[in-house]
Amino acid sequence: MQDAPVLRGLSGTGDERLTSRLEAFGDLVFGFSLSLIALRLDVPSQVQEIFEPTRWLTVILTFALICRFWLEHHRIFRHRFVVGPPDMVVNFVFLFGIAILPYAVQTFLRFEMQRGPFSLYVGDVVLILATLSFLRTRGLRQRRGDTDEEGRLRDWQRTVAQFAVAFLAAVLLAAMYRSGADFPTDIRRFGSYAVPGIVVVAFLVRRIVRRLPRFLREQEKEA
Repeated sequence: MQDAPVLRGLSGTGDERLTSRLEAFGDLVFGFSLSLIALRLDVPSQVQEIFEPTRWLTVILTFALICRFWLEHHRIFRHRFVVGPPDMVVNFVFLFGIAILPYAVQTFLRFEMQRGPFSLYVGDVVLILATLSFLRTRGLRQRRGDTDEEGRLRDWQRTVAQFAVAFLAAVLLAAMYRSGADFPTDIRRFGSYAVPGIVVVAFLVRRIVRRLPRFLREQEKEA
């Protein structure tokens, strides 16, 4: 049974207005974060540091991630997503993760090869992926009667893959805080093995979830 929409007295128009305001507020947060990311490219003290690869790659990657998260967020809300109390809370947590991402980038760039800044950056991405996947799952439950089965299947695959990536990244972060851990060694392993492994797992998860069409039809019969 689905949660009642926020503000039970709202009409359908009121529900759409609330959802529209939430999406507009999210756009403001995304725009603010993107502008702050660009400001992370401070003018260096030496001309040789202008094209310093670590700084540029981190900024470009983070900018691309925020753009991707904005697109995913928009796709959830465009399907007449009716916001319930849990969705409101999770949506604001998601936007909080987007808002502090520039700070996580700044600390990561300033204090390279240290566990705290790296944990903040990766942990923030995990938070964003987990909350985004939760919102998409809630939206998909509301779309049970949607005839676009192929579109819903792609969204389910995306959700499962993002949950898997968030879980694996969280496990790796926890492993870095184990007793006797050596962060420089762990970070090299993270880049050499963990990142490619997470990408492969995400790809395999999306391939494995091929039985979802039958699952979707069964869910609709039960609804």
